[in-house]
Amino acid sequence: MGVRVLLAQHHPAAPPALLLRSFLEYHCCGRDRLSELPQFPTDGLARFADDPDPAVRRLVALDPHADPELVDRLSTDPDANVRQAMAGSPRLPAPRLVALLNDPELAEAAAANPALTVDQMEQILHRTTAG
Repeated sequence: MGVRVLLAQHHPAAPPALLLRSFLEYHCCGRDRLSELPQFPTDGLARFADDPDPAVRRLVALDPHADPELVDRLSTDPDANVRQAMAGSPRLPAPRLVALLNDPELAEAAAANPALTVDQMEQILHRTTAG
C-alpha cells in the first residue's frame, strides 16, 4: 500500500480511482491532501454518507450531485469536521445555510459557502448593522 499511496500523493497524473482507493485505505499523514487534488473523483461520493470514518463522510461535501437533504443531515453529524465540510457545501439547502451563519462553530464555513448569494449576504449585513 505504501508505494500506491506515495504514487497517489505525488504523481501529477495519478488516476482518480487510485486517489479514492488510497484515501479510503490510508489513514496517516497526507490523507486529506489526496481529496484536494484536482483529479480526485467527486461523482458518487454521497454513497459514503454513513461510513463509520468521519473523514470518509466528509467526502460527501465534494459530490456535486449529493442530495441536499443528505448534506443537510450531515450538517448535524456528531463529528465537527463533517459538520464544517457540509456547512461549506454548495448543496446545503439555503435555509440551513443561513441558519448556520448564526452557529459559532459553523459560521465561518457557512460564510465561505459558494452558494451564499449576494442578496443573502446583504440581508445579513443589513441585520447586523441595523441591530
